[in-house]
Amino acid sequence: MNAIKIDTPLQYSIAVTEFLSDNPDANCVIIASATGVKQNYYHSFSKFLSKNNYSVFTFDYGGIGDSKPQPLSKFSTTASNWAQNDFETVVKYVKNKNPESKLFIITHSIGGQLIGLVPSNNLFNGVIMTVSQSGSWVHWKGFERLKMKILWYVLIPSFCRIFNYFPSSHFTRMEDLPKEMALEWAKWCKKPNYHFDCIDNVKDNYDKIKCKIVSYSIDNDFYATVPAVDWIASQFKNSEVTRTHLKAEEFGVKDIGHFGFFKNKFKESIWELFLQDLRKFEK
Repeated sequence: MNAIKIDTPLQYSIAVTEFLSDNPDANCVIIASATGVKQNYYHSFSKFLSKNNYSVFTFDYGGIGDSKPQPLSKFSTTASNWAQNDFETVVKYVKNKNPESKLFIITHSIGGQLIGLVPSNNLFNGVIMTVSQSGSWVHWKGFERLKMKILWYVLIPSFCRIFNYFPSSHFTRMEDLPKEMALEWAKWCKKPNYHFDCIDNVKDNYDKIKCKIVSYSIDNDFYATVPAVDWIASQFKNSEVTRTHLKAEEFGVKDIGHFGFFKNKFKESIWELFLQDLRKFEK
């Protein structure tokens, strides 16, 4: 495990951790985190992949974990920058370091939304999307829809105005978020077609991805309903997309939820599924 910092075009640094395979010819995996989730959440999984002949790279988006300057209230970046600056910088770093290796992406939640905005996404050779979804409120129903609307229309704008960042760690599992990132994210989530309604040329950028994609959803996931996962998966028009829905009882547990896939207890089950997907990408 090797922790480094990489400078970006926007003049802030991104914290990256490398889990290099003993095989110098190993293919590479970049893990794109969920919103406000620090990269160390994926480190056990990364070690697992490294031991199975992959060189793995995790990173913190700007303003998160080891990529967070102090204080956060004086730091500015956006959700778009997370893709076009942060994620893109990591992709270029990995490809420059491993030009002959294939590049696979494993996303968690927002990571699967951002891949369509990464300028160099044509370099991807396979993508596993884990509960990656549209955040638009239209994909929730009843009281859950109301809660999502309160988040996007009331909580995020109000707290960002008061604190100059979004203090999400006080009432969710997420780390605190940079103000402009949270506001842009909320803007996307107010639209029926998510960031497709907000950013020019999103469709063209998504169309650049032509590799195979596997998209996973799970029962009882408040943050990623099946319709929301279906919607984002359907936007990759030039990819062969396989949608896989899992049920917790298939793995001997009552619940997995939005954050369960990368826990150690699934090392011999769900992690093995991901490993099989990666090996299929290599063929």
